Amino acid sequence: MSPVETAAVSAPAAKDPVAARKRAVALAKADPREKDCLVRAMYFESNRSSEAGLLGVGTVVMNRVESARYPETICGVVGAPRQFAAGVLSRPMPEHTRPQIEALAEDILNGRRNEAVGAAKHFHMAGLRFGYNNMHYVTVAGGNAFYVRGERPERKRIEEPTIQLASATTTASPVVSTSFASAPLAFAPEAPAPRLPALETPAVMLVKNAPLPPGRPLDLALPKASARAFVTPPKADNRVALLQGSEIRGSLSTR
Repeated sequence: MSPVETAAVSAPAAKDPVAARKRAVALAKADPREKDCLVRAMYFESNRSSEAGLLGVGTVVMNRVESARYPETICGVVGAPRQFAAGVLSRPMPEHTRPQIEALAEDILNGRRNEAVGAAKHFHMAGLRFGYNNMHYVTVAGGNAFYVRGERPERKRIEEPTIQLASATTTASPVVSTSFASAPLAFAPEAPAPRLPALETPAVMLVKNAPLPPGRPLDLALPKASARAFVTPPKADNRVALLQGSEIRGSLSTR
């Protein structure tokens, strides 16, 4: 069966990932055409100078082999319509680059992976931007941005951080984890400090508390007037020139 014919194999209704990977690896080691499909995908889809990028593409190919949504052979995955570069299975490939790519493809078949890619099954050229909210990027390598589709459970924990609220009592109490929305009091503004009464001088306090003489009507302005009496009057800036008697000329007369 040629690589193109192998690419037409449809994905099974259900697939065990471990068993599917073992079958694909065994087929690639027995049929050089299967390994060649892996080599071509790694070569044409990544920057050949980046080992991490080559391993990233190989990791995506094997992740798709293990998935029930894709064919169960390497050539079936690589040759699927509109998935990899056009002509990836038929374009000429320089022979001087084969030894390096084939060595890395052999490592992929033996279980080596790009750990940063993880379980990602998708990638596109780095630098492109798409408006889909289900594309979650994991790494960039070899000129490609690798991503997973769908909502990840850990993404919710990152987007909605939690805080820990502990009891202020002296008795030990368990720490409760809650979200920001359910604990508004933890971030309420502090209440303004109460204003203290203005301090009064001892003289003012003495005047306010002094008893009035018997028979004298109550003077409502007494505290204020008495308080003003204890205020030091401003100093007058009047200067008087002292003249000696000998310096006075003429006679003084009264009118």
